Amino acid sequence: MIPTRKKRVNRDWTDNIQSLIGYAFNDCKYLRAAFIHSSYANEHPTAANERIEFLGDCVLDFLVGERLFTADPTASEGDLSAKRASIVSRAPLARIVDKLGLMQYLQVGVGVNKSSFSDKKRSDVFEALLGAVYLDGGLDACRTVLDKIYYDEVIPERDYISELKNYCEKHGVVIFYHDINGDGKMFVAKADVLGKRYEGNGVSKHDAEKALAEVVYKALTQDK
Repeated sequence: MIPTRKKRVNRDWTDNIQSLIGYAFNDCKYLRAAFIHSSYANEHPTAANERIEFLGDCVLDFLVGERLFTADPTASEGDLSAKRASIVSRAPLARIVDKLGLMQYLQVGVGVNKSSFSDKKRSDVFEALLGAVYLDGGLDACRTVLDKIYYDEVIPERDYISELKNYCEKHGVVIFYHDINGDGKMFVAKADVLGKRYEGNGVSKHDAEKALAEVVYKALTQDK
């Protein structure tokens, strides 16, 4: 579970992050490099965190896949892929970055508003941090950090759209989708499956699609 942030004290910001993630760096140069946004690098003689973020993305995919593979020996490749996709998606990663308060440490260029960063840009910060941990301590260090701040937060996330797609392909179920209707504030997605009509509501079209997928998936698998 992510620890509650305590009131900041006057110390090196790298100490704050190390305390939050439960890992002490041997060399904080990797940690510092992970928090340099491209906009800052464009204004200073330093490298952006994009390469480290790429590495962290690779490490995250591998370690989450390893964990899922070990946890469920009977899961199919499709099921494992769907679960991993939901766990490493942008939204849960951005949520963790927000809860840890990591954006305050990201160095950005003059005039860049970090508060307007999308889920994608905030999730990049998490991946860069994990890449820094890997460079400093290897896979075991990354496993320790993920156990500390990650899995309890993301395991409840499920990608019902992917799970439903895999289920239907496996069992030959055909879904007839209808156009998504809405008034700009609330959207309704509808589908006919095996002679029954299902609906899902959401504040966006995508949210309505996710809600519909969850309803249909649970209806199809409730007796399985």
